Amino acid sequence: MRISFSILLLAASLSSTSAMAWEEMTDFRGLEIYDYAATGISIKIVCDPNGAFIPPMQSARFETSHGDIEGDVVLRTGENSYTFVATHSSVLPTDSDSWSTMIRGLQSGSRFELIADDQVYQLDTEAPFPAACGADGL
Repeated sequence: MRISFSILLLAASLSSTSAMAWEEMTDFRGLEIYDYAATGISIKIVCDPNGAFIPPMQSARFETSHGDIEGDVVLRTGENSYTFVATHSSVLPTDSDSWSTMIRGLQSGSRFELIADDQVYQLDTEAPFPAACGADGL
């Protein structure tokens, strides 16, 4: 029985998942950069644990297939719900309540629903967010 290459390619693409775990890298300044992507959304969180910038620089950016996120974002994990505010798809520690709520929410589990601008995104990061990213001092 012959199986064509295109059938194998189709089977491989159907069996692959559309989500991944947090990818972590450290840049030359010591900034810890965490990336996550799932269908329709990607998240980049930058942490400055060693104070490369004064004051330390932390940021989170949400990229969606529907454009910028504005306003309330709800992160649901099981029975818990975390609401924070995004401005131009970003969350910054200058809004300490939103920053610490977002980080605590991402640290609370690995399977989430993220609801923003009437869109629902399914996230499976395989592990909770691994860093305090300045939220422990807020």
